[in-house]
Amino acid sequence: MLTEQKSGENSIQYLYMNNGILLLTSTGLSGKAVSDKLKSIVSDPKNSSVAIITTAAEGKENNKYSQLAKKQLEEMGFVRIDFVDLERDPNKDFSFYGIIYVCGGNTFKLLKFTREADFKTSVENFLKRKGIYIGVSAGSIIVGPSIQITAEIKPDKNEVGLKDLTGFGITDLIIMPHYSLEMEGGIVAFENKYGVKVERINNSQAILIENGQKTLIE
Repeated sequence: MLTEQKSGENSIQYLYMNNGILLLTSTGLSGKAVSDKLKSIVSDPKNSSVAIITTAAEGKENNKYSQLAKKQLEEMGFVRIDFVDLERDPNKDFSFYGIIYVCGGNTFKLLKFTREADFKTSVENFLKRKGIYIGVSAGSIIVGPSIQITAEIKPDKNEVGLKDLTGFGITDLIIMPHYSLEMEGGIVAFENKYGVKVERINNSQAILIENGQKTLIE
């Protein structure tokens, strides 16, 4: 359940603001500005390992978007790229990865299985080691305070019967991915209902959080 945000519009609560990086997207690396930003952050991709989390993607690693992510990363020079399904492998060790890339899919399912795997703790420890977290759609939403927006605006089906919609709370940003103008009325109503601000990103944009600062990538 969401409660009214007390922080100012431009402030960001980010637990590890002097360490890791969050790159929150709608469509991963498909936008040129987003892929260019990652290239500027990672100077030596050959020596950085990537874990692609496919937990909520239909078809898991065989999903076309999972495969596209792998292809895009390979084209950027990354060599070690592993698919990880936390539903099947909840005890995965992320100690040796420099990037965690969380695919989209059903947000309720993603939150359920990441919660059962205590993935929040894994991400927190990962960020303390200066890791880079890339969220795609649902993967961007779950690191915020709640996934309530998923239940109300262009809602996902709660096919796993999730009751507690509390997110990881790693950032206080509420992300609305795949934004289009037709969604604006519903988003404004959501903001007024809960006294919050929603960060809107379309399919070519991303929000970068680094050193406690929020930057819109477009």
